[in-house]
Amino acid sequence: SYIDIANGNLTFRQTTDDGDIIFQCDDGSGGLTEYFRVDGSSENVLFSKLIKLSDNVELRVGDGNDIKIFSDGTDGYISGETGNLYIRQRGDDKDIIFQSDDGSGGVETYFFLDGSSSRTIFPDSKELVFGTSNNLFIFHGTHSYIQNYTSGDFYIDQRVDDKDIIFRADDGAGGTGEYFRLDGSAA
Repeated sequence: SYIDIANGNLTFRQTTDDGDIIFQCDDGSGGLTEYFRVDGSSENVLFSKLIKLSDNVELRVGDGNDIKIFSDGTDGYISGETGNLYIRQRGDDKDIIFQSDDGSGGVETYFFLDGSSSRTIFPDSKELVFGTSNNLFIFHGTHSYIQNYTSGDFYIDQRVDDKDIIFRADDGAGGTGEYFRLDGSAA
């Protein structure tokens, strides 16, 4: 069956107050199921089934195509085309979790933004690496490390006038004690 229009527009109208336009199709096992509806009471289009876009077909959001989401068949992209791109989590005390392949076919959390503590958390045994040639590592497993692998020098700067760099560690009695300091006011 077809609906053919040779010229002009084709308009579907539902004029009942708060009425819907419902699109149904076979459910794959002889029944009928809703795939999507134009909801007149909420003024939304509600999808009940997967929305699948083919490779290189973009989902565009905004009057000026401000955000694009697509796959090129190999990689996936979320692209902000105008202004800033915000990733926002508004659930109380909920996180933004960054996961990726773990190198052996599984998925693992590499870091997350902890909404309950306002911290960025890197789980144990995850390395924070800086530099194109993996020059500087910050790492925590059983022990904690800051490691420099570049041919250049390693600097620790205190840029506030007359302030110190203080080295502290466990004091042997359950507290923390100062072991030495670089005194910025006395040089």
